[in-house]
Parts: sequence; C-alpha cells; structure tokens
Amino acid sequence: MIRETRETRVEVELRPGEAPHVETPVPFLSHMLETFLHYADLGGRIKAVALRDLDEGHHVIEDTALALGSALAELLGDRRAIARYGWAAVPMDDSLALAAVDLGGRPYWVVKARLPRATIGGYPTYMFKHWVRSLASAAGATIHVYARGSDPHHVIEAAHKALGLAFRQAMAPSAKAMTTK
Repeated sequence: MIRETRETRVEVELRPGEAPHVETPVPFLSHMLETFLHYADLGGRIKAVALRDLDEGHHVIEDTALALGSALAELLGDRRAIARYGWAAVPMDDSLALAAVDLGGRPYWVVKARLPRATIGGYPTYMFKHWVRSLASAAGATIHVYARGSDPHHVIEAAHKALGLAFRQAMAPSAKAMTTK
C-alpha cells in the first residue's frame, strides 16, 4: 500500500507473524507503530517520508494512519473468516487503556483520553485522537479507546498496546470459519 500526497509518501507492507520495521521522521510515532504492530502480531514494513510538513508532524501522523488502515482493510479482505470483534485492557505504570474494535467494515471512532498539550518525540499529543480517527476511517473499523493516566507517554503507549491486542483478537480466524471448511 502506498499513499502519496503533496506532504508525505507512506509505504506499508503488512506480513503477519514477522517482525515489524518502522521508519518515520517522528520518533514517537515510529515507536507507537512498532508497538501497535507487535501487539497485533503484524509485521512487515512502514516507511513514511515528509515531503513537506509545516505543522509538527501532523501530515506524517495522519497519512501513516490512513495508509496503515488501508493496508489493514486490504489484508482483511471480505472479513468473513475473522472473529471481527476484539477488546483489551492494558495497564502501564500510572496509565490504563481499554480498547474495543469491530472490524465489520463500518468506520466509527470514540477516544476518551485527557492529554495535555505536549509534544513527545515530535508527536503532538492532540494528534492521538486524529490518528485513531484516520485509522478507523481507512480500515473500515469501529474503534473505542478509553485511556487515563498522568504521564501522556504512558497513556498513548498503553492505548496503542490495547489497540494492537484488540486488533489481534478481531483479526483471528473465527471459530465458525474454521468449522465450515
């Protein structure tokens, strides 16, 4: 999957079960993408390049989420043989994140997380909600994330771990699909 705009070029190749390799100009985004992919048991490669970014990594973060969501939608195919639903709760030091997903094809998103206006490794915290919205839109997924804690790094990281685990569960082969072969 390749997404190219005036601001970015993002390449995503998903290979389940392999180790992820992520390269972006936003260090915290790279860390969060690796975390999400690891917990989702998705490997492959994500490479994002900023061609022109005038606002704190906004376009890189958004376009990476859109490209990843499109690659996930492609990987899921007709979605008939997957469990479809997944959920997870992840504690991380001071933080707790709950994530639930429905990979049935209808995009919707809810994020409840109080994050201070800060930047972590080039990643403005206000972009987390936008990242989830972009991922949900392109993947055709309903995503709910509830996260709280005092350290915004831990809040966002716990949320990515919970999302990854929820996606792993939802992408698993459904029991029905396995018994109807």
